[in-house]
Amino acid sequence: MRNGFTLVELIVATLIILVVLTAFSVAITSFVRGGKTLELQDGALTLARVEIADFERRENIPDDGRTLRPDTLWGHRYTVETTVQSQGNNTVDVFVAVSSGDSVSIELSRRFYTDINTNRQELL
Repeated sequence: MRNGFTLVELIVATLIILVVLTAFSVAITSFVRGGKTLELQDGALTLARVEIADFERRENIPDDGRTLRPDTLWGHRYTVETTVQSQGNNTVDVFVAVSSGDSVSIELSRRFYTDINTNRQELL
């Protein structure tokens, strides 16, 4: 009687190991992609919050219009789009959309009003 494995047993064991390693690599790749997406969303949300905070600190409300600017955070490139719209009755809406390519888009909005006597904006 000989000790060892037959060729068929070695082939079956190799195929089982390949299937397990393939499943493992697919799972790792999925986790890495999910982590990158979360990182991009977190960066976009941070930039949108900073843009809204800048408007909250301003003394005067800017004129209606749309601005588009590039920005970089944590090594990722984003596009920040800010839209200001007067709504009448001393009310102004500010919309901020931050995107990173086609994969991530975050939108925030705030409504401000202006005190007629001081032209000071306040958050509603």
